[in-house]
Amino acid sequence: MIKKISGWLAAILIAVLICDLACFAFYDPCQELTRHGGATTGYLLPNSHGVYGLEGYCIANIDPYGYVNRDMPRSDDYCVVAGASHTEGLFIPAEARYSDLLNDAMYDDGKLHVINIGKSGNYFSVVLQHLDGILGEFPDAKALIIETDSLCYDTKALYDSMIQEGYDPNETASALTGSMSGSGRLVIKAKQALPLLRLIHKQYYTYLESIQEKSDSDILDPVFWKGEFDGDFETALDDLMKYIRSKTDMQIIILYHPAVKLEADGSMTFPTNNAEPYYEKICKDNGIDFVDMTPVFKKAYEEEHVIPYGFSNTTPGDGHMNKRAHQMIAEELEKVLK
Repeated sequence: MIKKISGWLAAILIAVLICDLACFAFYDPCQELTRHGGATTGYLLPNSHGVYGLEGYCIANIDPYGYVNRDMPRSDDYCVVAGASHTEGLFIPAEARYSDLLNDAMYDDGKLHVINIGKSGNYFSVVLQHLDGILGEFPDAKALIIETDSLCYDTKALYDSMIQEGYDPNETASALTGSMSGSGRLVIKAKQALPLLRLIHKQYYTYLESIQEKSDSDILDPVFWKGEFDGDFETALDDLMKYIRSKTDMQIIILYHPAVKLEADGSMTFPTNNAEPYYEKICKDNGIDFVDMTPVFKKAYEEEHVIPYGFSNTTPGDGHMNKRAHQMIAEELEKVLK
C-alpha cells in the first residue's frame, strides 16, 4: 500500500513539474511590486522577462525603471503615456504597442521619445490621482497621454480623482529593489520558478470575480447613466479639467477607446453613457486634447471588418486591444501630438 501511495505521489509530482515547465512557454508573468508616492501604483521587476499567452501572446522585457519600454536610451525630448492594462500592452509584441508605433513613426534616432508607464489597474481616475507622481518623475515631459476605455465616472469619482497620492523621489524601482530584503528576493525567486501556482491563483480569482454580482458602478451602461447628465456633472468635469491644467503647461491628451459589442445582425455597436460630447467640449475649453476612437473603430469595422478587441485565442470583441487597435490609435495620436 505504501509503495502504491508513493507511486501516486511521484506521478502527481512529475505531472506538476511538467505542467510548471509548460507554463514557461505560455504564462510566466513578470513580478509585480507595489509602491506609494510614485507615477504608478506599482511597477514590474526591473530588467526581468515574462511570457503572457492566455490572451494574445507577448514576450515581455521590462526596462531598468520597471516599465514595459523597449531597450532604448531615453531621449531628453519625450512624452509620457499613462493608463491601465490596455496601455501596458502585455498581450501583443512590444513593437506593436501604440506607444512604440508612435515612437517609431515620429522619430528615427534610435532613442525612446514616448515613455510608456502603463500599469494594470491604473484606470483614468487612478492615473489622475498619481499626477503629482508623474510630474515628479517626468518633470521635463512635453506631453502626457492618458488612456481610458471608460467615461463612466460620476460627480464623486471626478472629484476623488483630484486627491493626490503625492510624490516620493525614493519610490523608484531602482531604489526599492536596491533596499529589498533577502527574504523578499527569495520570495520573488520562488514565484519565478513556479508559474503554475501563479496561474492557478489567477484563474481562481478570475472565477471569484465572475460569480460576483455586479454593482451599478461596474456596469458600463446602467439605467441611471442613459439620460443626459445634470449640471453637477458638467461642473465636476470642468473642475477636474481645470485642476489638471493648473498642474502643468505641457500638452495633455485624453485618449478614449470605447468598448464594443458585436450584435446578432453582424453590426458592431458602442455601449455608451453619453458622456463623450461633455468631455470633448470641456477638454477643449481647458486646452486639453480629447481623442475619441469611436468613429475610427466604427469606420474600420464597416470598411474592413476590423474588430479592435480580442485575439485568436479569445472571444472577438472582448478583452484587451489587439494590434490593429494599437495601430489605429498610434495613427490618431500622431495627428494630435505636437
